[in-house]
Amino acid sequence: MKNTHLEHLEDNILNGGSEGGKEAVAFLRSLGKMLDQGVSEARVTVKWDGAPAVICGTNPDNGRFFVGTKSVFNKVDPKIMYSEDDVDRVYPPGQLAEKLKASYKYLSTLSIPNVVQGDLLFTDDKYEANIGGDTCIAFQPNTIVYAVPKDSDIGEKIQEAKLGIVFHTSYSGRSLDTMTASFGNIGVQGSTDVFVTSSDFKNASGEANMTSAEKTTYANLVNKTEGSLKQASRFLDLMKTNNMNKFTLNIMFKTFFNRYVREGKSLVGARNTARDFAQYFSNALDKEIATKKMKSTKDKYLELKNKGLKFISDNQQAIYMTVASYMNLQAAKNFMIRKLQQVNTFGTFLRTPDGYRVTAPEGFVAIRSGQALKLVDRLEFSRANFTADKNWDKGNPMPVPKI
Repeated sequence: MKNTHLEHLEDNILNGGSEGGKEAVAFLRSLGKMLDQGVSEARVTVKWDGAPAVICGTNPDNGRFFVGTKSVFNKVDPKIMYSEDDVDRVYPPGQLAEKLKASYKYLSTLSIPNVVQGDLLFTDDKYEANIGGDTCIAFQPNTIVYAVPKDSDIGEKIQEAKLGIVFHTSYSGRSLDTMTASFGNIGVQGSTDVFVTSSDFKNASGEANMTSAEKTTYANLVNKTEGSLKQASRFLDLMKTNNMNKFTLNIMFKTFFNRYVREGKSLVGARNTARDFAQYFSNALDKEIATKKMKSTKDKYLELKNKGLKFISDNQQAIYMTVASYMNLQAAKNFMIRKLQQVNTFGTFLRTPDGYRVTAPEGFVAIRSGQALKLVDRLEFSRANFTADKNWDKGNPMPVPKI
């Protein structure tokens, strides 16, 4: 397994059916145990909004140090750079090429025993800004602006560094093709030129501990989720096997829920949301039919639409419970995120037309039994990721945040 894409916790019911639901609940219970007892089968890493993703280390196929993006793992034409000249040969001039050349130059000086993956935080684009009356060092690798007081220990290290990165995944195997991923606990040490920060979540001083009332609230949220999933389980499994290519219902549900995120809307009322899905499905098929020229093709998609709508009509209660389960998972997840966010070393901000506003970190990654799922407040960060100005591959100078 390669760490090329992580799924949201609540999407696990759309990807894995009833078993995916059981896994999601197990994740939530393990996270609660982690904050309650400090020991759990689940671990958490902080999800940094870095860019680009950088994969580097010693290629077991030839023993040479390399850098690259996730395209290192391409099945066809993998892009693996063994020198700065390789970067110029493979990539056109631009921000990505410059970032990869800097990555090769500085990461090759570190002691990296295997292959690791991280998110680049800065190269030559960090800057000084006055935020809340403090002089800070700031950088914006993608959507989120990170800031730390200039005179802090971390601030001084960042000022001196030529490159910043957070590693979160290591790989093992006899070849790049067969490598498998392990999350967290990377152990790569930085240097004066390379600022390396850990992705591991640490609740050392107990800021994220839950009160007795919070434990009860969280347990009730998880129990409610488990109850609705039991009623939706048969439909979740049926939906997985009801294959209609890109109009497979579990895929359609994903795009349907993402539409709410893009529009900045919360899911309010499981019953109304379930009814909206039927209309969404119908409209999507109508748009597809309108693009077809041949009558036989139009008829094929019309039949697909009618079968899909009948299936939805025959399973209205099950769809309601599916939407309710999805919303319940989000509620329990967001409760956990609020607790985890109480441990935060860096200030985080979003760039807006009026300046900058304080925002939460991107999120977290929960790891359990070798599986990793994203814990992200989608209405806060994912919508920003769809709509906010980014600093990736634009080459624009950063304005000073107005806080």
